[in-house]
Amino acid sequence: MTRLTDSRVAAIKAPASGQDEHSDDLVTGLRLRVGAGGRKAWIVRTRAGGKPINKTIGSYPLMTLAKARDEARDFLIGIAKDGPPREERTFGELVTEWFNKVAKPNNRSWRMQERRLEIHVLPHWKARQLGSIKRADVRDLIETIEGDVNPNRVLTLVRTLFRYALSRDWIEASPAEGIAKPKTEHSRDRVLDMDEVKRAYVASDLLGYPFTGFVRLLFLTGQRRTEVASMRWQDIDLDGATWTIPTEASKSGRAHVVPLSAAAMELLEATPRLGDHVWTSDGESHVTGYSKAKSRLDAYIAAKGDALAPWVLHDIRRTVATHMVRLGVTETTVGRVLNHAVQGVTGKVYALHSYVPEKRSALDRWAAELARAVAGKPAGKVAVIR
Repeated sequence: MTRLTDSRVAAIKAPASGQDEHSDDLVTGLRLRVGAGGRKAWIVRTRAGGKPINKTIGSYPLMTLAKARDEARDFLIGIAKDGPPREERTFGELVTEWFNKVAKPNNRSWRMQERRLEIHVLPHWKARQLGSIKRADVRDLIETIEGDVNPNRVLTLVRTLFRYALSRDWIEASPAEGIAKPKTEHSRDRVLDMDEVKRAYVASDLLGYPFTGFVRLLFLTGQRRTEVASMRWQDIDLDGATWTIPTEASKSGRAHVVPLSAAAMELLEATPRLGDHVWTSDGESHVTGYSKAKSRLDAYIAAKGDALAPWVLHDIRRTVATHMVRLGVTETTVGRVLNHAVQGVTGKVYALHSYVPEKRSALDRWAAELARAVAGKPAGKVAVIR
């Protein structure tokens, strides 16, 4: 056992395979776990009530050595005072039981409910203990839902799940009660002109990691907000300049190949790797808090003296599609870029790898148009498709 220092922690190399653990002699039980991929995580290992306890308390470098020691001491003091922590069910376990015992036997539309949870809720709460989810978490989640899904239906589903947990005595109170239904967005035809695109794209630089890259990749790819947010390094082929959105991460339920333009590649190559996800705030899960980031972005734009008319992040997708059509890209190719449903057996079977050249050409053309706008140059000429 050796005493960990900031310089020693920073210098520790990843093992060739598996994972290594490095103990700290200052706080007994604190360890730094290093995986073969280079990820470093702080864990506390102890025993209580005759049972081993292992708890991950944070990721390095997002959590410093000093902070990890403080967290470990607090955790160990709590166990010594109150005994081992009570095992709580996670939100993911609640979802599984509710579907098996309630939804599937009694509800014909359970697959639609399952899909809503997979897209809008489980990426945020799957591993969360039920008791850790507060009313503010529910409100923030519902308020960030954009696009074609009615957030009221997601709120109703979440409320139903927590009421089931309450009936099983898994929680003391439901955090979903008392949440007002959000206003439904009626207008879904907002398209940003190129000057507005420029202002939003340039101002996003002030957001910093991870939201600068997140917003800019929305503009460069035209993909859905949740799909970009949950982007993983393992799904990116830097040599082939492609990003494959796996079936489980795609709202459409279909795997989707997104060719990456030179601008997108440059953005990703400059992005630090702090975990499995490209955009992360804690090194463990993908970025959330879109609504707050969007409010900051609007504030930065307004500070320059010319605020944008009301818009939402989902409007970026519509904006990209509209301007690609303006540039002469066929609607069929735009549909493939956006991963819209295709008709016919051939289209469905070969949808993953078909149209990659056409999609690459379309996204390259759009990236060039975006670069012209950011540089203050006139819009590109429209190509005539015969």
